[in-house]
Amino acid sequence: MTDHTPTTKAATPAEAEALARRYVGEYLTACRMTDRSQIGNYLMKLISVAGVLTAQAEGSAMAAARLMGTAQFLHETMPAAPARMENVQ
Repeated sequence: MTDHTPTTKAATPAEAEALARRYVGEYLTACRMTDRSQIGNYLMKLISVAGVLTAQAEGSAMAAARLMGTAQFLHETMPAAPARMENVQ
């Protein structure tokens, strides 16, 4: 019989956040944006896909609760106006 015990530990929350930041950046680069105004649309597609996958893994009620919790956090803690984004080079 094959042992299916993982040989490595699951990522910590901090590791998962670092991975998410890295791969979201790579995703946005891969989308070949022609204008910064497209960021919201591309990120919304990513959020949508993540929401569907969450619903498939945990059910629609839990997926919706997670997305609503994130929306509430953003509403309560993030500035109302967009950040000023500039090229570094």
